[in-house]
Amino acid sequence: MTIVTIMTTNVTKIAPGDKFVDAQEILNNAAFHHLLVEQNGRLVGIVSDRDISGKIASYLKDHQSSDFSTQLGTSDIRDIMTTDVLTIDRDTPIGAASILLLENNISCLPIVDANYVIEGVVTRKDLLKYYVYSQTN
Repeated sequence: MTIVTIMTTNVTKIAPGDKFVDAQEILNNAAFHHLLVEQNGRLVGIVSDRDISGKIASYLKDHQSSDFSTQLGTSDIRDIMTTDVLTIDRDTPIGAASILLLENNISCLPIVDANYVIEGVVTRKDLLKYYVYSQTN
């Protein structure tokens, strides 16, 4: 069975020039933990809630102030996004995607086509649900 059967296709995206506070607000109010960064219709990076938390913690450590909105809050997504993103395509077997997540200690895999156009995303939670529910049927 391939990843297309369990991937999420309704993906929230953000642009590299969007602001840190925009990503923070989206992730604070969402049931998901990753934003795919898209530019000119192609995947160029990813930002997680852990990236956001880490950036805030690092800033507060260096600046000893909780008022980060004037400095960090106006930073662009490009300043915190991960650009070396491991991706898969829609024909990737579910088992192979699971191995990639485990061996690379990541929690999300964007699904893209040959031109890096975003088609969806799969997370550890998606894979866990697949394995749990396929074993109980």
